[in-house]
Amino acid sequence: MPMHERDIYYFIDVTLTYLNKITGNEISLRDPSIEFQSLVFSAYTGLIHLKGDAEGFVYLTSSQPFLQHLYTSRHSRGRFTEENCRDVMTDITGTIAHNVHKRFGPGLHVSEPRVFSTVPDDPIEMPPAVFVQPMLWRKENAYLVLGLVAPEST
Repeated sequence: MPMHERDIYYFIDVTLTYLNKITGNEISLRDPSIEFQSLVFSAYTGLIHLKGDAEGFVYLTSSQPFLQHLYTSRHSRGRFTEENCRDVMTDITGTIAHNVHKRFGPGLHVSEPRVFSTVPDDPIEMPPAVFVQPMLWRKENAYLVLGLVAPEST
């Protein structure tokens, strides 16, 4: 049985709640889309694989300036580096993974987040359609991407 629509929105809510906590409720959502042929990637991506009641992945991908703004809003000092980008993305995807695991329990195995720059080395198997939720903050973009299928469809 595929994941219920309200459960899919949970992924968006968890991500948006966490990002708004950092930004002071400044994240704005743009119109979502369904992609059938390609995945959206930006400079940095945090990927979580899901298995069990639903299978597939959820990931957040964003521009470097988006992560830099997040970093500087939390840290008033220090030089911004590529490692800081990875740390911020790891923090966000770790929070998503933790909350998803808490919500869905043992019926949904949530992998450790994997963070990478640009496009991953090993291809991500794309389901027939993926949900893409664009977000905007300080003129910079991030995208929450959900690719979920019912277990018997994989």
